[in-house]
This record gives sequence, C-alpha cells and structure tokens, in this order.
Amino acid sequence: MGGQVFTGGPDPLYTPRMPPAVYQHAKATCHEQLKQLFEQVATPIEGPEKADFGDIDFLVYSSTTDLQSVQWRDDVRTALGAIRRFSQQPHAGSFAIFWPESVPGDVECLDGWETANTQRFIQVDVHVCASPETLRWSVFKNDHGDLWNLLGSTIRPFGLTIDHEALYVRIAEIEKLDKKKAKIHLTSDPETVLTFLGLDLERWKRPFATMQDTYEYAATCRFFWVKPDTAADDGSDGDGAVVDEDRIGGEFTKKDLKSNDRQRMNKRPMFNRWINEFIPACREQHRFTDRQIDRDGTLEEAFEQFGVRETYDARILEFRKKRQAETIWKEVIKPAVPTEGLAPMFRGGAANGLKKIIMQGDESFGVVPSEPLRNEDGLFDEDAVRRFSEANWKKVGDIVFKKNHERMLAKIKKDTEQEPENEAQSTSKRRKQ
Repeated sequence: MGGQVFTGGPDPLYTPRMPPAVYQHAKATCHEQLKQLFEQVATPIEGPEKADFGDIDFLVYSSTTDLQSVQWRDDVRTALGAIRRFSQQPHAGSFAIFWPESVPGDVECLDGWETANTQRFIQVDVHVCASPETLRWSVFKNDHGDLWNLLGSTIRPFGLTIDHEALYVRIAEIEKLDKKKAKIHLTSDPETVLTFLGLDLERWKRPFATMQDTYEYAATCRFFWVKPDTAADDGSDGDGAVVDEDRIGGEFTKKDLKSNDRQRMNKRPMFNRWINEFIPACREQHRFTDRQIDRDGTLEEAFEQFGVRETYDARILEFRKKRQAETIWKEVIKPAVPTEGLAPMFRGGAANGLKKIIMQGDESFGVVPSEPLRNEDGLFDEDAVRRFSEANWKKVGDIVFKKNHERMLAKIKKDTEQEPENEAQSTSKRRKQ
C-alpha cells in the first residue's frame, strides 16, 4: 500500500520512503525474524532504478498457519517488534516497525536522508500464501517491478494471458464475449513459463540494474517483435479493423493502446518508456523486425506442450452450443412460422411447440423429425431445423391449440363441479354461526 496504511487516523505514524540502504537492512532483519514463524519467506526481486521504497513486502507460507485466526498476526507483530498492526483480510496484514537507528556500512546515507526529528517508522506488509506453489507463483509474478506489464502486452496479441494464478491461452472465438470462459489454463510453474516464452531462467533470478537492462531482457522473449514503418501502415486488416498481431511489441501506436495500457502509461514510468522510447528506438534501428510465430502457431505449440487440445475443443464446443441455442430459436424456429393470417395465440403455440420438440426432444406432440436435427457434435443442423419447422408448424400448432382447448374445458368442468361444493360449505358455515 505504498507505506500509507498508518499515516492517517487520530494517531498517525510517520512512514517516509526508505533509501535503498535502509530498505535492504530492514528487509534482511525482518526476513530473519519471519523465518522463526514460517516455513517459507520470500520477497519479490525489486525493479530497477528505484531511488526509494514505500514499504517492504513479504510473501510467507506455513502448513500450520490458521488464516481464520488472528494468532498469526499477533505472532508476526511480536516477532517484528511492531508497535501497530492493521488488517482487512485474513491472509494479509500491515505492521509498523521502528526505523533502524543505524545501517552498517552506510551511516552517512541514513543520516543525510532525513533530518527531521520526527520519529520514523517502516511499514511491513505480510501476505500469507495458501501453498508453497502459490507463494512461488506470487513471487514470480511480482519480480522485477513492472516487467510483467511489458511481457503481458507482448504476449497478449498471440492469445496468451498471465495473471495472479497462471499462464493461459485464450480462445479467440470466445474472448470478446466472455473473457473468463475464453481462458484455458496452461501452467502455474514459473520455469515452464519462462521456457515457453523463450526467456533465460538464470538471468531472471538476478535484479536488473537499469530499465534499459530490463527492456533488453524483455525483448529476448520469442514473441517480441517490432513492426517496421508503422507510420505508413495503420495496422488494419484492410477494412479498418485493427489486427492484434499487428500491434505486437507493446502496441505500436498510442491510438491502439487498450484502456488499461493507457493507464499504465500515466502511472508506470517503466511501461511509459517502453512504449515511448524503447520500441520506437528498436523500430528506428530495425531491431526485432522478424516475427517468429503467429497466434495460430502459438496455439498449436500450447496444444503440444501442455496437452490442452481436448480442453480447448470441449470449451469451444460448449460455447458454440450455448450460442446456437440462443440463435436457433430466434433466427430459425420462430421465423419458420408465418406472421400473417394467424392468430397470435396460434402462432405462439406453434412456435413454442416446435421449440420443445427441436430443442428439448419432447415427443408428447407425436411429431418426430424424419432426419437428424443435430450433428455428431451435438450442434444443430440449421437447414434441417428450418426444413422441419417449415413443414410441421401447422401440424404442431393444431396439436397445441387442441391441447390448450382441452385444458381449458377441463378447468371449466373442475370449476363448475367445485361451485356446489363451495356453496354447500358456505351454507353450513353460516348455519353454525
């Protein structure tokens, strides 16, 4: 939370941003203290060129931690020597610890950083992970500051997405209508992700000294490329529609940036320079202009490496069935019943009867299709549905009309038979009164 948790309220604490020396010293001290409580303790690798730090983030795991109890937060407060703690979620907490009086080897930096006499504190955020795998992934996803903003925009046009849980491949046919359903899980293993993206595993484990170092590393991703001469090419498919694969490399022009990328441009210096400086420089120098793979190729590689073809096919078939179920009624069955010369009630009954026969397999009407209305995948043959509907709407309408008429007569008869009984009951009740 940027070190701001304890700065408000009736008794605020002063938590100024920490110079690197203070940050590293406090982080190492807290790490040792937390190791007394948790089986695993980790902090993501810091981003490059950070002049100061707002807080210290820790990701921890222990098989004995009860997230439903406040005990772990009390234990952390004691271990860190925190004077205050704050928590809104059972798995996370913020703790205020004292600013160190001195930092070995860097006393001058510490003394020159802050001259106010106000007592200083440091905010330490501790997040308890549900499993070792969750901790490992969370650290990986937060390593190197905003590096994943660069990589995320690079792999997105290839149908790949990474979030706080895993790497996914997206189904192009579904993603514009249902982003969640479009995602197919590939892996939650960091090393597998880096290998699939073509990034060096060992280099990932060390911090980058500068943003330029980070950019150069991100550019080694096998999905990164820069389309040359974009000033003369609007990146469209000829009909004015922008093609995803023509926006690879952090989105080539600002007008093509998605809304969340535009927000990152304003709030994230690393991403801003990636778009405004690094990619234009690569284009000018004709670097990374060869695209190694396209979206279809990426999908095939995902099928082969992660074995998700069956899941992909099942998901897209399920989606098509659902979409077809919505359209077959409105665009095939209902239009097959004439609109002129029919009473609305008859027309509605005929259409609804056809719907039950075709979509629900209802055989109670005694009208059965003479040819299959679905293919082997369970999808409707729309031409067959149209032929059946046009040939049988009147027959089904007559049957529905007859059934409705019989139900109406039965109801009238029932109501008539109940009237004398109700009248007798009323008379008997009046006599008793």
